[in-house]
Amino acid sequence: MYLDYQQKIAEMTLQVIKEYRVKKEKIERTYTLDIVEDILKNSHQPLHISEIISIAKEHYDISLQRDSLSSSLAKKIKQGQRFVRTAPNTFYLIEEEGLKK
Repeated sequence: MYLDYQQKIAEMTLQVIKEYRVKKEKIERTYTLDIVEDILKNSHQPLHISEIISIAKEHYDISLQRDSLSSSLAKKIKQGQRFVRTAPNTFYLIEEEGLKK
């Protein structure tokens, strides 16, 4: 009976940890894309991904991973959300481009 109790506590603890990790990942992704959106709004022009990463480091003191950021932006573009690709590895905002759906 005691071991069943300990097992149940361990299972519940693991569940809480898993839920926390998922929530944390969602917050970090959203936060990164919010920063990219802010950078593009302030630039008033499309920016190459290298420029976005450089500005994020300089003004927000965060290091963005090029492959991860490219993947996140491509996903949003495919969904028709927030961003548009204006040239290879160059991005802008749908609203700024006048392409809001």
